Amino acid sequence: MTESSFQILLDGIDTGKTTVLDICKNYNEQDPLPIITDEQFNNHPFFTKYFSIELCKMLEQWFSEGSLDENQQEIFQFCSKFLLKLTKADSNTKQWLNQQTEVIDLTEKCLNEIASYGYYIGIGGVEDPSLESFDWLIQAFECVQCQELLNVLVKTVTSRFYIDAFYCLSYVNAAALTITQQFLLFTCPDYILTCDINKTYSLKIVNKMLGQYDEIFAEFLPYIKQWTTPVILCLIYPITFTLLNIRSLTFEQKKLVYEVILTILLQKSAIDPTIEKVRVILIHKSLCLLIEIMRSDKDLANQLKNKSDKKSELIDVLNDLAKNDSDDEIRLKALALLSLLIPEEEFLKDNKKEEVTGLFVKNFNEAVQDGTDKEIDDVLNGLKGR
Repeated sequence: MTESSFQILLDGIDTGKTTVLDICKNYNEQDPLPIITDEQFNNHPFFTKYFSIELCKMLEQWFSEGSLDENQQEIFQFCSKFLLKLTKADSNTKQWLNQQTEVIDLTEKCLNEIASYGYYIGIGGVEDPSLESFDWLIQAFECVQCQELLNVLVKTVTSRFYIDAFYCLSYVNAAALTITQQFLLFTCPDYILTCDINKTYSLKIVNKMLGQYDEIFAEFLPYIKQWTTPVILCLIYPITFTLLNIRSLTFEQKKLVYEVILTILLQKSAIDPTIEKVRVILIHKSLCLLIEIMRSDKDLANQLKNKSDKKSELIDVLNDLAKNDSDDEIRLKALALLSLLIPEEEFLKDNKKEEVTGLFVKNFNEAVQDGTDKEIDDVLNGLKGR
């Protein structure tokens, strides 16, 4: 469909020739997607009136009655898919969508129903057919970094339903996620990590959930060699939340995290073609977390350097990771951790000084180009070694 044809379709909304469903369906089918102009976002009745009204009707019905009929399900599905595609394709969507206060309010109410009572989700009940459409809606709000939903999303990922979703992962070998698991264990935490600019919401999560995270890993770690891609993807979020706030934790809390991360590094360091992409993410996050523990807690650092019977095994793992040319970030973190574990003379004997310095300089330059202060600090700390 050409831009002019799509404009004709939009213009039909005021005369009743087309409906919101017609427009959403047609937009979703286009490749490439039609370009929406600022003028259309700001002044066209489809965006200023009709779309919001139709989506609010669906959300209000879902919230007040707890379900949608087949026709309403279809409208909700195509509206949510339209919105998600639109937010991914057009940066101009951000201001417009963040101004849809009634849509945001109703979305927040539906999220609260999930967080408070477990409505719509497939934990202790039947999964609502519209949950996937709601998941797309939440992803759309994530794309435009809507801040208004953060509080209720924190409530969702600290609820008992979030914990129960982990224990429904067929223990450790889930081949795929249900919509409920996708929503609770992936979409919601991903939203928070994307939109929590100051990391204040992440700290709330860790303060409330660290004990539960420990119980989850205690359940999953004995079967670590069987972890599948979906399981690892879900487990990465607790690790990431903890990483963001590790320095604020007590010694006892850090010790629990330390034991978990050490097990992951020792058991998941070898290349595994079946899960390689997520294994790399898992190892990178784990290395970052152990480095932060070492730098922020002298007692745990000394325990690992001087008293742990796993030190030599960990050093072997780190040496292997440091020689892996396929991922510079993992090499960098492995070298940084090695520099904290072994004497400088031994470190320089096993690693060519020029290559090590070159790798750190390369990552420093990339961090400067990206403008990420935290990453710059990490590289400088790694370069100093201690």
